[in-house]
Amino acid sequence: MKSKTLVGRFLAMNLLVWALFPWVGHAGQDGSLEMGKIVYMERCFQCHGPEGKGNGTAAEYLPRKPRDFTTGIYKLKTSPPDTMLARSEDIYMAISEGLLSNGMPAWKNSLTEKEIWSLVAYLKSLSDLYDDEPNPPALKAPSSPRTPETVRWGRKAYFDLKCDDCHGPDGKGNPAKKLKDDYGRKIYPRDLTKPWTFIGPYTREALYTRVTNGIPVTPMPSHYDPKKESDLEQQRLDTVDYIMSLAEQAEKERFHKSLLIAGMAAAVVFFALWLWLGRRGKTEDQEG
Repeated sequence: MKSKTLVGRFLAMNLLVWALFPWVGHAGQDGSLEMGKIVYMERCFQCHGPEGKGNGTAAEYLPRKPRDFTTGIYKLKTSPPDTMLARSEDIYMAISEGLLSNGMPAWKNSLTEKEIWSLVAYLKSLSDLYDDEPNPPALKAPSSPRTPETVRWGRKAYFDLKCDDCHGPDGKGNPAKKLKDDYGRKIYPRDLTKPWTFIGPYTREALYTRVTNGIPVTPMPSHYDPKKESDLEQQRLDTVDYIMSLAEQAEKERFHKSLLIAGMAAAVVFFALWLWLGRRGKTEDQEG
């Protein structure tokens, strides 16, 4: 058991080293399945397994189960909710930028664009979901701007869509909620006031696609209903505006708290210095 743990840790560390230090890419101008398979077997199989089923040797040591590419399902897809297909750009983004809170490193500094696109092609070939299917279009968010009114409407939408059931009334998560992903692993609702813990980009458009599509293989549901879409479209965007306002308010509170702590620490230092100088003065007077 101990040797198995050491092997897993070695593979995980090896993967991190490969991700952090660039290397010279394979020859060739355009991406190809052959190149994608080579890159996969050099960089990805440790976590995702030799057949892409998410069962690599290092998988059990990660906070989340690695993606099973044979299903063709990806957590972050920016395609419309009426298709299961992720866009090629979504897979490219996940490889390039990584999903750090899930244990997936960013490869943008280690692989060339050609190698990443080759890897995208290879990953899609592992699932029959993408056989002869065109790349789906991007989901378009409404173009209306964020205003104080949309934030207020978003607060109502946040509760109407029952976001508080998992994320709590203040967006900080509901620890009492017992959730599991599709693999049976425990999963905790995201603290919406800490956007740096999110997987994927933190932008208005990116959050809109997540609220619309949900996050596959997790309890995060889609909030798309073709029968109510005329109302839901703006409601989802308002919810995003409210969620982003929660993070902004929390950041202000953290900043003010840090100032308070720094001020208190400075006061303690000055008080200690004042006491020391006072005692030193008394000692000098006595010696004089």
